[in-house]
Amino acid sequence: MLQRHNSSRTTLIPLIQFLSLVVIFALPVVWGARVYTSTQVSYAHVTVASGDTVWGLVARSAAPGSDIAESAYRVSQINHLNPKSKLHAGQILLIPR
Repeated sequence: MLQRHNSSRTTLIPLIQFLSLVVIFALPVVWGARVYTSTQVSYAHVTVASGDTVWGLVARSAAPGSDIAESAYRVSQINHLNPKSKLHAGQILLIPR
């Protein structure tokens, strides 16, 4: 009769199972990933004069029919201004063109 040798052999089955699980869980993540790109925005550097307000600066450069309130809010966000911020003469603000 044939004798069987009980030798300790390393099998590839656990490795294949592990890699299969990685693929099963990683593929949906990779397929679901989206790359978001933004369009390049150019800014006008506006120097604040005495008595200027964000609203006034935006109103001067706004396109006809645009929402000045929304533009003023956006300029405030871009320049890290909160509603209680006061503009100072000589301050430079970025205003999207």
